[in-house]
Amino acid sequence: MPDSSRIDAERVLAGRYHLRRPIARGGMAEVWEATDEILGRPVAIKILLPHLAADQSFRERFRREAIAAARLAHPNVVATFDTGIDPVGSVPYIVMELVPGRTLYQVLATDGPLPPHRCVQIAVQVAAALDYAHRHGVVHRDVKPGNILLGDDDRVKVADFGIAKAAVRGLPAGDLTQTGAIVGTAKYLSPEQVNGDNVDGRADIYALGVVLYEMLCGRAPFVGESDVAIALQHAQSQPVSPRQVRAGIPRPLEAIVLRALAKSPAARYPTAGDMQTALLSVDLGPDDAVPLVMRDPTPPEGVVAPTFRQSERSWIYPVAGIVAVAVVLGIIGVLFATTDTGKRLLNQDTGPSQTAPTVPLTITQVKSFDPPPGSQAEHEDELVNLTDGDPSTTWRTESYDSPTFGGLKQGVGVILRFSGVGKLDEVKVTSPTRGWSARVYVADTPKATLAEWGDAVETRTGINGSATTFSLHAKPGGAILVWITNLGPSRQVAIGELEVMATPVPG
Repeated sequence: MPDSSRIDAERVLAGRYHLRRPIARGGMAEVWEATDEILGRPVAIKILLPHLAADQSFRERFRREAIAAARLAHPNVVATFDTGIDPVGSVPYIVMELVPGRTLYQVLATDGPLPPHRCVQIAVQVAAALDYAHRHGVVHRDVKPGNILLGDDDRVKVADFGIAKAAVRGLPAGDLTQTGAIVGTAKYLSPEQVNGDNVDGRADIYALGVVLYEMLCGRAPFVGESDVAIALQHAQSQPVSPRQVRAGIPRPLEAIVLRALAKSPAARYPTAGDMQTALLSVDLGPDDAVPLVMRDPTPPEGVVAPTFRQSERSWIYPVAGIVAVAVVLGIIGVLFATTDTGKRLLNQDTGPSQTAPTVPLTITQVKSFDPPPGSQAEHEDELVNLTDGDPSTTWRTESYDSPTFGGLKQGVGVILRFSGVGKLDEVKVTSPTRGWSARVYVADTPKATLAEWGDAVETRTGINGSATTFSLHAKPGGAILVWITNLGPSRQVAIGELEVMATPVPG
């Protein structure tokens, strides 16, 4: 009698999904390329392996978590379309978006370690997907290269949200190391997963740190003869610093990896969004462009501080020479100031200042600007971060396929509105993102379309992090639009603070 649970090419699940060919297999399921015969579109079908499909309680957990994952709608999350159990052989399945391209696992297997800028591009998009999922109450629990898809259109998508959670609910706390049963993938398990502790989004941040380490170094931070041996290293051992494995990794990027890999969840980034912001701010220029003295000498809890070779301190000698010259010039300046000529020059009365001081304006409204063909909204819940006085909290654009928004639209922006209309002097934009471009517009009130804003009063290209000032040329107005025209190499822009200055008009 034929086995009705056997899966072969050309089988049709639920009278709808025509299986074509297997494309992947993991510890819990195999994935098939298939055709949705009703909608006439290609899909990916994840089918539970027989030993898990036979467990009724697991099938129910699998179904519930698939439904939860289906609620996630984000450009960097693989969409879940359907889930069910084929009546012939009781085969549980999930229907997902088919992403043309390769997994990060396949890329690393063939290409080896990736350039730092490519690692950042990938990690930024994974962090965006995780941050979105966490804010919607879903923790992935199995972030790894095999679940990160690099599409042919260069977009990064994360797959398999919720499946590991369904599996872990079937084990009592602590069972992982007591029995040697590994839930998730040992190379990417957080210490709290190994120890059977409660898990939240910071476990995914740890796993992303492992993935980023592997992309940079060509290997994971921990290896061993068995899954249990590797898992125990995550709980008990410290990783070798990435720069000791591969030369040329920018120090700020290494610092992000090590913070993500902190043993204590409290020492990691609080959210995946915070890690994404840090990645967007990384200077990917020459390694020596970031002086050692700018580093925080105290590493995060549970992180081994990297050691530096003598050659990395070669910058000390020219700096010492510069300091010596500055001291000599300072002494000459003091002596000059004590002479009659110096006193006359230094104390010369130049008269009253002809320029009135500028003052910050009170911002009464902040809203995103994403006119059609855009969605007319862009991370509305983060807009409060633009005026909270804390540059470390950010508003972010979505992550797009290219610096030019994947060809979908001209740009996206933020509108600031003030009480009354005054002469505007400048707007200061604080952003950790590098390489992006923007224009600023001024109007009496917010406008519905870009054309209604008129001509831009100032343009900046190649913005490289920190604070950038756009001159508003004393143009009167009650609202401004910061319009992002190019996302730069990260394909996403984060802004930490917006401040508008105006010149008081005598009353």
